[in-house]
Amino acid sequence: MFEEKETYQPDIIFIAKERLPIIEPARINGAPDLVVEILSPSTGYYDLKKKARIYARHGVREYWIVDPEDKSIEVHVSQKGNFGLNQRVEEKGEIKSLVLDGLEIEAKEVFTQI
Repeated sequence: MFEEKETYQPDIIFIAKERLPIIEPARINGAPDLVVEILSPSTGYYDLKKKARIYARHGVREYWIVDPEDKSIEVHVSQKGNFGLNQRVEEKGEIKSLVLDGLEIEAKEVFTQI
């Protein structure tokens, strides 16, 4: 994804059907519509700061940050080249995507899987 020196492998991505041509055999040549990163102690700061700025700059529309330790999920939405926090839920809340119409996930279901 992105420029040669800015290659990332998010934990989960979504690319809309009409944008499938950005998927090439060896890489994705463009920004996914949705990126999900699951924080770990070794990559947390990097995921929260550097990756978020790069994802926003390259056109990722929605960025989810899943924090297994805090049992929280944040949904950040692109706003003029930056991400703004749209929603934050704890373990018992429900996340609703703005990019994937109809996608609603109970946070507790996420945390039983990780």
